[in-house]
Amino acid sequence: MKRFAIIFLLLAFQFGCSAVPETQRTQAPSKTVLNSWANTSAKQRIQAFVAAVCDPALADYVPRQDRLAVFDMDGTLLCEKPGYIEVVITKNRLREKAIADPALADKPLYKAALVNDEAYIHAHVKEAILEAFASETLASIATYWRDYVTQNKHPTLNLEYARLVYKPMTDLIVYLRQAGFSVFVVSTSQQEFIRSFCPDILPVPKENVLGSMVGFALVNLDDDAPHSFVRRKKYFDPYNADEGKSVRLRERGLDHALVAVGNSMGDYAMLDGVSDGGAPNLVLVIDHDDSEREFEYHKPKLLAAAERRGWLVVSMKNDFNMVFK
Repeated sequence: MKRFAIIFLLLAFQFGCSAVPETQRTQAPSKTVLNSWANTSAKQRIQAFVAAVCDPALADYVPRQDRLAVFDMDGTLLCEKPGYIEVVITKNRLREKAIADPALADKPLYKAALVNDEAYIHAHVKEAILEAFASETLASIATYWRDYVTQNKHPTLNLEYARLVYKPMTDLIVYLRQAGFSVFVVSTSQQEFIRSFCPDILPVPKENVLGSMVGFALVNLDDDAPHSFVRRKKYFDPYNADEGKSVRLRERGLDHALVAVGNSMGDYAMLDGVSDGGAPNLVLVIDHDDSEREFEYHKPKLLAAAERRGWLVVSMKNDFNMVFK
């Protein structure tokens, strides 16, 4: 009888351990994931932070369900020079439409796209984005975007746009996800645009993308034809830039991130919200200082804030073993 009781208890213990929900388990991230990072103080600080929040024996431990990381996209996860990929595609679509319908060629946005008037497009970029794909279905637009980034090359780097993703940054996302973090991309670029190539190009689920939202309508809702979503010429509020990023995160109940990564003052509110949260946190600022492998340009105001706040400045030149895969 005693032997049976012991066996029963052992089986119960084993079953109880295996029944612990996966969301409550802590998996140590593989150190080899960060091989694209040089063995500098930046990498060591990242690893030390993740180890501290994942170890229940340490004071900075954070339960898995509360581990959240937020990343900007353009200039943080992928190349943004000489222009944002989203805007490059927008100009291309405007040109195509003007060539197909010459009556459009004299309209300012289409004319600017035809003659490559960067200054005009930049000054009216939100309007251009709305105009380029107005009244098209979301499904067809997503296919257009995905085809463009996979089939067209950057003008100077000679790589397809889909390959202009920073390998150390996508590896960092994988590293954090292995450690139980939920990772979100929070970008000014259109939400549907980013979702068109996630998770094939960026290792995050589509539902974990927060971008600027262009309005759409449901059409063909009847018994004889499949319904679809069609773009309208308006943005949802808030526009996902500057303070708007923090508003969207708050709106989604995601204003408690432990890790935030950005590269411009447009990300400042999002970065600031993390470091003011009271919990253990890690804020990374990407500094583009590698003219040989990418581009060299700096954000002095953000770098000064990073020094003042104790945020980690990541040097692409010194901290990345590679830039693109």
